[in-house]
Amino acid sequence: ICRILDLDMLSDIFEHIDEQEAAEYLDEMDIKKAAAILSAMETDAVVDVLQMIPKEKKNLLIELMDDDARKDMAIIASFDEEEIGSRMTTNCIMIRENLTVKQAMSSLVEQAAKNDNISTIYVVDEQDKYYGAIDLKDLIVARDTDTLESIISRSYPYLLDNEKTDDCVDRIKEYAEDSLPVLTQEGKIAGIITSSDVVEM
Repeated sequence: ICRILDLDMLSDIFEHIDEQEAAEYLDEMDIKKAAAILSAMETDAVVDVLQMIPKEKKNLLIELMDDDARKDMAIIASFDEEEIGSRMTTNCIMIRENLTVKQAMSSLVEQAAKNDNISTIYVVDEQDKYYGAIDLKDLIVARDTDTLESIISRSYPYLLDNEKTDDCVDRIKEYAEDSLPVLTQEGKIAGIITSSDVVEM
């Protein structure tokens, strides 16, 4: 099956199977192909799988992964297991708050090729600090004459990357959002927590 399926399909499958099984399957295949599959997976899933792989091989896989995937994985792996940052993914759409509606849509289309969590678009200011969020539907129906500011939710909830997961679960469920931004202590977006991440908590 691994020889027949393309990389995108394999990465989707590996994101949804048990981490130990995923590690075993990766161990059976060519190291470069295994690294390519990991590079195409969501970073939080990659961290979970790599925890099941012996250190020597894990280091080799990380070395062979593409630059963006390796960088994202390092961010998530830097958090303790009980911190919310260890459960997040960097797979999200971010745009600047000073764009026009048309520019925002163009940025969304451009980023959607690499990010599939698009139902909520996160907005940052000129210092790359969290500014608010936009519902995808609101951006789609907005007119060119509308300002982006008029559709940004400035009160959209967020989490901090070093918060304890156990302290956040009830709050996350209460918000009932598809995803929530995870912020650094400086107020920048480190990643997001999705509803599927919550189910696994």
